[in-house]
Amino acid sequence: MNKNKKAIFLSIVSVCGLLITGLAFSAAVKLNAIKPAGQQAISDEQQAILAVRAAKISVVDIVGVTAKDKLKQNSSDTVTITASPASTIYGTGFVLEADGLIVSNNHVVADPNMDYTVILADGTQYPAKILNQDKFDDVALLKIDAQKLVPAKLGDSSAIETGQTVFAIGNSLGQYQYTVTKGVVSALNRSVSVGTDGNNQVESRLHSLIQTDASINPGNSGGPLINLSGEVVGMNTLIDTSGESLGFAIPINVIKDAVQQIKTFGKVSRPYLGIQFLNIDPAIQAAKSLPIGSGCLVNNVLPGTPADVAGVLAGDIVISVNGIMLNPNKALDDALQTFSAGEQVTLKVLRNGQTLDLPVVLGQLQ
Repeated sequence: MNKNKKAIFLSIVSVCGLLITGLAFSAAVKLNAIKPAGQQAISDEQQAILAVRAAKISVVDIVGVTAKDKLKQNSSDTVTITASPASTIYGTGFVLEADGLIVSNNHVVADPNMDYTVILADGTQYPAKILNQDKFDDVALLKIDAQKLVPAKLGDSSAIETGQTVFAIGNSLGQYQYTVTKGVVSALNRSVSVGTDGNNQVESRLHSLIQTDASINPGNSGGPLINLSGEVVGMNTLIDTSGESLGFAIPINVIKDAVQQIKTFGKVSRPYLGIQFLNIDPAIQAAKSLPIGSGCLVNNVLPGTPADVAGVLAGDIVISVNGIMLNPNKALDDALQTFSAGEQVTLKVLRNGQTLDLPVVLGQLQ
């Protein structure tokens, strides 16, 4: 390149550089111009601190003891129980309404032989009355005789996304009140088995769960899972101890719906088929020599139920409900929660190698 051409090239590069710099400066000026006066950006760490600080005031400890045991608060603000560990349970909850309405997990307050105490953030203790328990969604409502509490700010769990930062707050191990752990939303719409009946026929599952790697310990059950805005997006409920960092929370929208139904109707209305079944996965398929590795195997049909009226038989494999395909991550219970009692749906079943469509009107679970 000769000197003249080189000079022209450098001039062009310089001019382009000035233009780019000028445009960037102009954009920066415009961005600064639209930022409200006096408002400064805060760091992610500051945002997290503010979110946790705002949420903690609405979190409560829940302690259950047998009638002969007594709850004491010592000078170091830690709770001690004059009872053996076997007669004491610990959990967490959060305030829904200023007049003392508290929500927690049903399994936290499931023992009718226990008296439950709610402990506020300032250490004040109140005996708790259990208003309603929904074992299917694992939600319980409690009431304490208190006023002017600070309700938790409830978010919208349908808006959360995988990878989003979340914090779990709870009474870890019953010893470490208001423990905060940080993680992300690992996955959405998880369905987790929480046991079966004595004959291994009816599987109990929790549905549409939020999976998180935020550490959840015994005692955290019923505590809030919050986002960076301090909004509750879920209720910490269980962990899978077969792995690491496998925590699950009930979406806050599920809780809001359950609470509204309880307040309006005194209970949560649920669709009912009337079958005893086993959700199929590849292991079940191999063990029972089934033709497919998904769906649900009908073990028994209860007489006079919607499934019985529709012609469902023991040995049928339900493949789908109104086109919703069943698989290990979408169990029959998950699919049914999409519908309401009294609604007609079509069950696609596999029977003796043939596929049948059976219309059924869903009943209401009592």
